[in-house]
Amino acid sequence: MSHIAVIGGGAAGMMAAITAAQAGHQVTLLEHNEKLGKKLFITGKGRCNVTNACSPEELFDSVSRNPKFLYSAFHAFHNQDTMAFFESEGLTLKVERGNRVFPASDHSSDVIKALEQALRKNGVKILLRAEAQEILVQEGHAAGVRWHPVGRKESERDLICDAVIIASGGLSYSSTGSDGSGFAMISRLGHTVTAVR
Repeated sequence: MSHIAVIGGGAAGMMAAITAAQAGHQVTLLEHNEKLGKKLFITGKGRCNVTNACSPEELFDSVSRNPKFLYSAFHAFHNQDTMAFFESEGLTLKVERGNRVFPASDHSSDVIKALEQALRKNGVKILLRAEAQEILVQEGHAAGVRWHPVGRKESERDLICDAVIIASGGLSYSSTGSDGSGFAMISRLGHTVTAVR
């Protein structure tokens, strides 16, 4: 069993952690906010548009640029799979105008609760207020994450693992955690990062 670290407790990070744990890995999720899903909480004006209930083919038609880029992702886990996942976690969904899918409660917090429940059920260890600083590398492979509790840089710690998934978001809402910090970490590893704004 491999130990996988996931950096970022938004929708992508939580789903990555759940999926890795379901595949039999030991998973630790690091989130620098005080709670998971902070940006998810405000999506859809607080209602959280989970997905769209159209066919996968219609999804591709809705992608404005380079839909082929998403073929493998959509076929591996499509919108119907997304709905089935949330329903299996006890979240009742409803479909509205334009095939938009929302939690029946109209509360994004219920989407977050379903994800948190799946994390717990699958044994994912969650570190809140944990600020990832650097990916540790050994012999050309990710070997851990250097992190510290938020506001305590002097308390640096190393989380040793076999693989790291960075799901720290883009550069959209810095107050929710999407501050671009993940780009700095991967740049230091030698990856090319296109300009973000």
